[in-house]
This record gives sequence, structure tokens and C-alpha cells, in this order.
Amino acid sequence: MRKFSRLVIMLSHEGNENSGFSAPVVEMTNGDNSVQVSDFGRALHMLPPGSEVSVVANGTVGNITVHNIARVIRESGIFVSLDLSSVQELSRVFDSPFKDNPNLISMNFPNNLLSINPQAFAGCKNLEHVSIPATVQKIGTQAFAGCEKLAVLEFSDPSGWHIEKEGGVLEEISNLTNAEDNPYRFTLPSSPYRNCVLCKKSENEAVDKT
Repeated sequence: MRKFSRLVIMLSHEGNENSGFSAPVVEMTNGDNSVQVSDFGRALHMLPPGSEVSVVANGTVGNITVHNIARVIRESGIFVSLDLSSVQELSRVFDSPFKDNPNLISMNFPNNLLSINPQAFAGCKNLEHVSIPATVQKIGTQAFAGCEKLAVLEFSDPSGWHIEKEGGVLEEISNLTNAEDNPYRFTLPSSPYRNCVLCKKSENEAVDKT
């Protein structure tokens, strides 16, 4: 299997989340060797099927771009570790563009993302590693349902999380510090948090633990 150490997407400034997909420079790097191509999809299709690459996006990325990145990855036949931690101004991703994507193996979210949608990664059967930034305040139900290979679910800030129950009642949880234990709480049909909304609550607000 041919592995590229780094596949970097250089995205132009899009202005707002409704702007179109724009990746004028894609630099593919393998060790000390690199080549530039003009299109993200073309870059992935240059690789042998089953290759593994790391894709890093930079710049101001809008919602449409995220959906297009997800589509290209889904259609490529290439296993991708996607790092969006350096993108700017992306606080929300509409719908769930990565759902049922068999080619996504790792995900790093933007550092200003506020929420993760219900079923955001449900059915991503080869997803192994997810890093959630401290800015995320809410995780929807079944966000990682069916991610049978998920081995590491890392919360940058594991404190202050609660289960949102019927009627808006919140119950505090305090066991999200172990990144290697967390997947079992979200992925299996019997997982305690699979069908729950998780959310942050400020320390000075009262919490109903009943």
C-alpha cells in the first residue's frame, strides 16, 4: 500500500459559508518529494486505490466546501485522515456530510466548531480516531453510531459535559477523560450515550442529577 505522509489542501478565502468549493493549490508531499496539482479530487485519484493519506485544509472554509471535501473523499477509494483544525471561521457544519463515509479514518475538527450534528459520523465503518476541540458545546444523538473501528475519541476539554434527557433535564457525566474508553460509550447499540444529546453547562448553573 502506497502511503503519502501528507496531502495538503490550500483553500482560497471563501468569504462566507455559502461560497463555492475552491482549492486552487493542492500540494502532495511524500517524504522530501512534493508535487502540486490543481484539483483535490484529481490529487486523490492519482493515488492507487486503498492508499492512506493525511489531508490538511487551511484558510477560510465554508459549509459547501466541507460537503464537497466529504463527497470527494467518499468517491475516491482512498483512506483519508482529515485535519480541519487550522481552518478559519467554520463554527457549524450543516447536515451530516460525512455520514456513512467508508473512506474516512481520522477526523480533527476546526478549533472554533460549536456543535456536532446527530448522526454526523454514523456508519463510518473505518473511522478510527476523532479529536473534539474545546469549543464544541453540543454533540447530537448517534453521532458515532456504527463506527465499529473507532479506537480513540479525544475531548480536548472533557469536563463539564452533561446528558440532556427528556424535558431538558441535564445529568452530569465525568468519565470522558480516557480517549480510548470513550468510543464504547458512543458506538455500540448498548452504549449509554449513543441515543443521548451531550452538551456543556457552565459551572455556576444548577444541574438536576435525578
